[in-house]
Amino acid sequence: MTEPDGGTRTEPDGLHRAADGAGTPEADEELSRALRGLAARDRILVALDFDGTLAPIVANPADARPLPRSTEAITALVDLPGTSVVVVSGRPLEQLRRLVHPGQRVGLVGSHGAEIDMRHLLTESEVMVTPAGDDVLDEDELQLLAHLRDAVAAIVAEHPGTQLEEKPTAVVLHTRQADRGAAIGATGDALQGPGRWPGVHVMRGKEVVELAVTDVTKGRAVRRVRARLGLHRGGVLYAGDDATDERAFAVLDDDAGDVTVKVGAGRTAARHRVAGPLDLAELLVLVAGWRCGR
Repeated sequence: MTEPDGGTRTEPDGLHRAADGAGTPEADEELSRALRGLAARDRILVALDFDGTLAPIVANPADARPLPRSTEAITALVDLPGTSVVVVSGRPLEQLRRLVHPGQRVGLVGSHGAEIDMRHLLTESEVMVTPAGDDVLDEDELQLLAHLRDAVAAIVAEHPGTQLEEKPTAVVLHTRQADRGAAIGATGDALQGPGRWPGVHVMRGKEVVELAVTDVTKGRAVRRVRARLGLHRGGVLYAGDDATDERAFAVLDDDAGDVTVKVGAGRTAARHRVAGPLDLAELLVLVAGWRCGR
C-alpha cells in the first residue's frame, strides 16, 4: 500500500485499510502526524473506552459488542513488540472479561478504575489484579454502599424503564431505556438525593449516573497502568466518547507524545476527534500498520 509521500506501508497479516479513506485519520494531518510519532516509539500503551468507542452504543448494554474491525486491529497490536492494549470502562471487570475477546492479551480496567486486571500485560511475576482499588472497602463505606443501593432502587421503582446496576464500589442508575420524562425525573432524584450525601462521589455519563463510595477515575487508572508499564512521559493513545473519559484526557500530555482522541460530538479536553466507533477502528488499523512497518 503506497503512502502519500511515496513510501510503502507494511501492515500486519489480515489487516487492510478500507478502500474509502474518507473519515479516517489520514484526512486529519495533525492527527496523522501524532499517530505516526506514537507508532515510532519503542513502547506504547493503547487505552480504549468500550461503549461508544470500541462498541457502538446500543439500547440494551448487554447487547454491546466490539466492532469486528476494532477487534482485528487490537489483535494485531498486541502481537507487536512493545505494544500494550488496555480497555478502560465503567463496566464491572466481570462484564469486561465476557465482552473482550479472551484470546487477546489485553489489560482490563473496570468500574472507572476501581478494578484493574493487568495479568495479560505483565510477566507472571508482575501480575497485578486489584478487585476494588488499592484497599478493601471499610465498614463505613460498605454501609454507605448499601444505603446507596436502597436509595437508587427506590428511584428505579418510581420511574419505569430505569435500571439499577451494582458495582464493587458504586451503584449506577441507567436511564437509556426509559422515556424522557422518567429519565429526567430519575436523574434529578439521584443527583439531588443520594448524590448529595457526604462521602458519595458522582460521575455522570450518557444516560447514567454513577454514585461511588471511593474517589476513583479513569484518569487515575491510566496513570497507574502507564507507570506499571514504565511509560512515564508520552507514548499513550487514549480514545473515549463519554464524560468520564475526560478525566483520562486530563492526565495525558499531547505535547509530550501522548495522543488523546474524543470519539463523537461534544466538548472535550482531547486534542483530536473522530466521528464514531467506525472511524476509531480505522485509526487503530493505521496505528497497527505504521507500528508494524517502523
